[in-house]
Amino acid sequence: MKNSWKRAGWFVLLITLALGSAGFLEAKEIDVAYNALPFNLPSIVERTYGFFAQEGYDVRYHSFGAGYAMSEAMAAGSLDIAPVMGATSIIIAAAGGRNIKIIGGYSQAPAAFGLAARPDTLSLEDLLGKKIAVPIGTEAHLLLVRILAEEGLTPRDVQLINLLIPDGIAALRAGQVDAAMVVEPIMSRLSQSGSIVILRDGDGLISGLTLSVTTTDLAESAPIEAFKRAHARSLEYLDSNYEQVLELAGSALNLPAEIVEMVAKKYVFRVELTEKQRAELEETIEFLYGEGIIRQRIALQDLFVD
Repeated sequence: MKNSWKRAGWFVLLITLALGSAGFLEAKEIDVAYNALPFNLPSIVERTYGFFAQEGYDVRYHSFGAGYAMSEAMAAGSLDIAPVMGATSIIIAAAGGRNIKIIGGYSQAPAAFGLAARPDTLSLEDLLGKKIAVPIGTEAHLLLVRILAEEGLTPRDVQLINLLIPDGIAALRAGQVDAAMVVEPIMSRLSQSGSIVILRDGDGLISGLTLSVTTTDLAESAPIEAFKRAHARSLEYLDSNYEQVLELAGSALNLPAEIVEMVAKKYVFRVELTEKQRAELEETIEFLYGEGIIRQRIALQDLFVD
């Protein structure tokens, strides 16, 4: 009888261990933003080759049309990681009370932003009083203010029309505005076709910085460390297989090879942030506060994990 109880005990123990092992091996779900646009090569690589999934996670990808939509999804608990988000979106979210943390840099592409006009209609010297389409509270808005300053103007010297980039381009081509802020890859595609001319890009005026972010609760967790490893593999693959990745990008973005190559020259993908980039983030905070887009200044260090 004693042996029977002993055998039963071992049987229960084995079943418990088996069930526990099955639960341990089950992939943990993680919700990640995926946006191939505007030119997010590391994200295209990571999803194509499943580097994050290889870390033992069931990765669920979600597409978003704007940075604020990603921060709202994080607040709602339906998004864990946004591999690429603009600095202005991050700052606005944090200033609005969102629990969001930067976990690394993603890309830098100042020349991927620009001020466009229809051919033979406008020059930088003629901006006074003109209607300019720009999405307020974005990197494009920051660039426009600096372009105006370069010409001795302020936003009060022109008419700002608050439109998202695609809507602004449509308004420009329809003659409803005199100029519009544009970004890659539409910038190169339309300028190559002769539909627009670029009066000034962001080179020397902005950093064109995007960053990877997560929620405060996850910032120092195992899934974030796994994401960082997967992202590092994506960057290594990009460096080692550059031409192949450009082909992937052409397919993902539905762009011809010559446009992909033009745009690629403008982008640097790097996780580490320089002191100059951190200073640019400080300046962006001041810009958003000065424009009344955020109601309180936030400390730069509050955007990062302690």
